[in-house]
This record gives sequence, structure tokens and C-alpha cells, in this order.
Amino acid sequence: MRWICFAAVFAVATGAVAQDHYDLIVTGEPWLRTETPTYEPRGRDREETYKVFTHVYDFEGDGFLTKGSGGLYTHHRGLFIGWMQTSFGDETVDTWHMRGCYQTHVEWLDQEIGEPASRQVQLVEWRDKDHKPFIRETRTIAAKVGEGGRRVLDFQSRLEAVDRPVTLRGDLQHAGMQIRLANEVSEHSETTEYLLPDSAEVREDDEVVGAWWAGCNADIGGKRYGFVHMTRPDHPTGAPVYSIRPYARFGAFSEHDVTPGSPLELNYRIVVSKEPLTQAECDALFKAYSEEFLQKSGQKAVASN
Repeated sequence: MRWICFAAVFAVATGAVAQDHYDLIVTGEPWLRTETPTYEPRGRDREETYKVFTHVYDFEGDGFLTKGSGGLYTHHRGLFIGWMQTSFGDETVDTWHMRGCYQTHVEWLDQEIGEPASRQVQLVEWRDKDHKPFIRETRTIAAKVGEGGRRVLDFQSRLEAVDRPVTLRGDLQHAGMQIRLANEVSEHSETTEYLLPDSAEVREDDEVVGAWWAGCNADIGGKRYGFVHMTRPDHPTGAPVYSIRPYARFGAFSEHDVTPGSPLELNYRIVVSKEPLTQAECDALFKAYSEEFLQKSGQKAVASN
């Protein structure tokens, strides 16, 4: 693998960085756009600027497969993370809907453009209404070419409590690391198809237990794409609970405590396919993810079925 490290000033010169976003380029094409707006505390501007998230480009690089602000549930945006009940001291805020708080991009810690892979690392602060940070997040997204031209996206969130313990609570529909596909999917949700491992149990309210991954086939812009969201086998609470809404917001829910000096690290993989996926393909993708992790860590494999 060949890596080329770019300073931010060089990235600006190549057009990868704008004032309010950064495009991650892989094999010469834009794959991801991370929105990094300056927070504006009032009115409509607040809604537009209160969350850091990452869009997934389509395979032509012309538009996004993911949703931004507005539409059905404006707070659902691309690749994102948060918890509806985030508590520290005697205060509870909502880092899912961004009530009483906001996330803001502070700086890029690293940007690497390579073939066939690229990576970005950013510092994100989660701040209260008085602009005081209570969590500092190091968010890393690595992107690489997968089998058959699929796009493999590794999302890592390293959360550090700033000066007091933080509890991350919520429910499967309003917490964790999830992906929201383009808003148009909500207008024809009957065409959305979810794929799950044989071990999974689907309960009321779109709750999935006993799964390390959830796949989704959805129609966007007249084409049918495949996606799978996977949780890395070293997840600190074991297998998460998956949420699978028909309008194509899906991902992993779990609850955590974060104390100063003991960061919480969460790791997920999103695979994007220009063709629909099958259950067997999703299961094979998770097996490969698990084995890749095993090779690096020496830990025991996790069975997905």
C-alpha cells in the first residue's frame, strides 16, 4: 500500500478542503465529505451547524448516498454518533438531537491520501450550551477499495471525558453510531430491504438482538445500492443492539460510561456496494472484518451466525 501524507495547506491547494467541509479522495475520486461548519447558536443556522457528520458519495462522485440536514428527522445525517441522554455532573444533554449541546470540528490531526486507501483524523469537541467541552473525540475514518469495487469505510470514535465522568445513555432509536441514507428513501420505504445474520432476533420497534452486523439494500437516484454496518469484535459491551428503520437509518446502539483518563474507543465498518448485497455476502464481509481484526490483535473470532 502506498501512502502520501498531505499537510492541510497542500490539501487546500488540491481542492480537498473547504472552509466548511473536507472531501476524502481515494484512487483519485471523492468518496466522503465531512461537514465541518462553524457553529452558529441561533435560529436555522444552529440546525445547520450543530453536528459533525460524514456524507458518502455515490460511485460517480456527483451526489451523496446519505442524508444531510432537513428532510425526515433533520438530525439524522450521514455517518454520525451520539446519545439522547448524555450526562455529566448534574447536567443532561442530548447529543443525538443536539439539545443543550453541539459538536464542533476543532482541527484536522491527520489526512492521508493513498492508493488504494486514504484516511482522515479529526478532533471534535462536544460542548454544552455555554460552549464548554465535556467530551473530546478523536474521530478517524479510513477508506479503502474492497473486493469487486466495494467501498470499505472504517469509523473509529475515541471519546475522552474532559474533566468529569460522562454517561452515554438512550435507546436503540436514539443513540450509538449509525448511518442515514438519502432522504428520498423515506419516500419509498417499502423498497428498503434489510439483511441480518441467522443468529439475529427481530423484536418490536425494529430492534435486532444477537447480531454483529445489519445489511441494507435501498433505491437511491434510480439505482439500487447495498450497505452493511458492522461492529468490530472487540466492542466493549459485546454485541450491540441494532436498529433498522424502513426509511434507512440503521446502526449499533450501546451504552457506556466514560471517565477522565480512560477513553472509550468504538469501532465500526460500513461497506458500500454499487449492487445489492445478499445475506451470504454480508456475512462474508463480517467474517473478513473479524479475521482482519484477529490478525492484528490475536483475539478469538466472533461468529456472526
